[in-house]
Amino acid sequence: MIEFALKADPQNRHYRLAYETIASKLNRYIHKYKSMSAAAQLSDADYVIFFNVLEYRRILNTTYPYGELFVIVKGDAAHTRPHVVWKSKKVEWAGDAVNDLIKNLKSIRGEV
Repeated sequence: MIEFALKADPQNRHYRLAYETIASKLNRYIHKYKSMSAAAQLSDADYVIFFNVLEYRRILNTTYPYGELFVIVKGDAAHTRPHVVWKSKKVEWAGDAVNDLIKNLKSIRGEV
């Protein structure tokens, strides 16, 4: 799964709705707390946030991506292998999954 996440293309139409939801919430968090930043290239990133889309649910003429959110430390060949450091507790809407991640980040970093 980690290899799949590292090779996933966020421009893929299948993932676009999920990643737009996740990106907007993370960008608000980054702008408010300034405790992390986005990497322009995968090679510059310390970790990867991956949302595994399992299904789309259509509710009241709106489409919602459901799946699992993972935070994967990329690691390097010399010291550590890539591994999952955080996973959503259940299959859920992308917005709820990223809200749980942000809540955990705030708790760990002492941000209120």
